Amino acid sequence: MNNYKKFGIPDDFDKLLPELKDKTLRWETVCRSGTEINNNAKISYYASVAPYSYGNIVLSPGLGTNTDIDPLMGAVTFWSLTHRYNIITINTFLGQFLEKPSFEMAQKNTYNEFIASLESCVKFIEPYCINKPSFLIGHSAGATGLVDALNNIVSKKGKINFQSVILFAPWASKEWHDYFKKIVCRHNEPHNPYEFLPIINMFDIEKYGSTRYMPILPDFLDDMGKSVFKPDLMNKWNTHITIVVGAKDRKVSEETLHKRYEELVKQSSDKNRFQFIVLPNAKHSFIQIHKNTQSVINLIKSQRIKQK
Repeated sequence: MNNYKKFGIPDDFDKLLPELKDKTLRWETVCRSGTEINNNAKISYYASVAPYSYGNIVLSPGLGTNTDIDPLMGAVTFWSLTHRYNIITINTFLGQFLEKPSFEMAQKNTYNEFIASLESCVKFIEPYCINKPSFLIGHSAGATGLVDALNNIVSKKGKINFQSVILFAPWASKEWHDYFKKIVCRHNEPHNPYEFLPIINMFDIEKYGSTRYMPILPDFLDDMGKSVFKPDLMNKWNTHITIVVGAKDRKVSEETLHKRYEELVKQSSDKNRFQFIVLPNAKHSFIQIHKNTQSVINLIKSQRIKQK
């Protein structure tokens, strides 16, 4: 039996979450990337069940998942909405599954297009975050993409209105990307995977009762892996930045993440804005958050007391 209760989450929260989201949904909109491809992303705003919220939590999920099926995002959403936080979700094409994936669709789902979509979404959301403490949470590719999107914004002299940015397992290794491509190709021969990668998610299969696919080209992973770490731009976010890694994560390098954290601190005049956390029992997915010594929920709670 899971032990979510000590964090204020019932063990069957996943069964209660759809109704909670239906009751608290205030608006949804489609946000375009603004490029020639002009891919779309969906932004959803859920209001806390309490009349006065502590602030906003913005969620950016990873590759081949979305906030409707991702267990980490689901746990954060349930706790937040029942503990005086509003939730804003960003769901890009990385979580849009199709019954019949195609090379033509994969061609449109590039890493640059992903960054453009996130940048457009962040700019749309930020006016809602000016007068309330707001925390931006990205996981895996959703975290890596946010770094590049926020860097693009500040490089154009834009302002970041978030108080804190929490990056769960960003910057997956090249070794993992190469391994992942081989795994997808091996299990998806009927879809000509050597031209494109048809990615599945077991939680999507479970929810909809059929196998669906999110198609990208192999170049997406290559381009994401080549994303340049720019601590000078990250320091210009003027936010608290927390990097979180699971000690049992085989997709990202704890050593690499810690070195990047040290570089961020080194280049900053305010060392207290940065935090590096290793969750000893966590894997890449952070699914079983109740097993971690310092829980994801406690991390979120700690953000509220920070001041710029």
